[in-house]
Amino acid sequence: MFHLRCFIIGFVVAACSVPVDQGVSEGRILSAFYGLENLPFVAILPCEAWVEGQDGMPVTFSVRIDDHSLSESMFEITRGDGVKVTPRCATLRPATEPLERRTVLLAGDFGTVGMPPRSVEVIGSLLDDQGGILKGARIDWVTPLERGPKLVLAESYPATTPEFRRDCPADTGQILQLVFDGGVSGPEGAALSRPQREGIHVRLADGQVIRPLELSDDDPDNFVLACIGSETTAVGVIIDSDLFYDPGNDPNDTTQSPVIQGRW
Repeated sequence: MFHLRCFIIGFVVAACSVPVDQGVSEGRILSAFYGLENLPFVAILPCEAWVEGQDGMPVTFSVRIDDHSLSESMFEITRGDGVKVTPRCATLRPATEPLERRTVLLAGDFGTVGMPPRSVEVIGSLLDDQGGILKGARIDWVTPLERGPKLVLAESYPATTPEFRRDCPADTGQILQLVFDGGVSGPEGAALSRPQREGIHVRLADGQVIRPLELSDDDPDNFVLACIGSETTAVGVIIDSDLFYDPGNDPNDTTQSPVIQGRW
């Protein structure tokens, strides 16, 4: 099985990419976050479906997702009462930039504050961006509504990575892409600023602990870029509590992640 993706201008095929089925993906679900109850009317825009009043749950994978294989029927959610449901919406929006595309926003009737969902499972032939099949990927812990966001992945990229060429200052040595389990901002939806930057501590391979020069990619999704003023390999990140807020204005606890080398 393969998925053929082409961009056609007039009758001329301008570009194609063919993610060939490579068997079972090594990817896994890193997190499922019962992030918002009673989605607002504007949630119709990313979902392209009527989801006002439904629940929102970002599901983050360790691999990027082939969006052409993505649909609601790929997922099964087990609610707190044991009922299995299919979401009304499954979309990569808003985290659709080239090196994002690993968080699927699900919308549907997933439970209540007192009875949150229990698990999320991929039951269809969802593909990663290399053509690997993610069917069977499952997580049996869903972060409850009242919890704040946590860091689930940190990736290091060279400062010269083309996709990030306008995101960091000239003296940047490397760029860390920080991935949270749900969308983040400052308190009450404020832009990320000095408190968030100063609350991020990056441990380098030589033992130094430094702060980012700047934070970038400040849009309403779960990806944040930290511009690091050193080329020495970053090995870990710790973020202080009460700095990053989810859409329900719940703050993070102290959170941390090892740093891995990003793929682009």
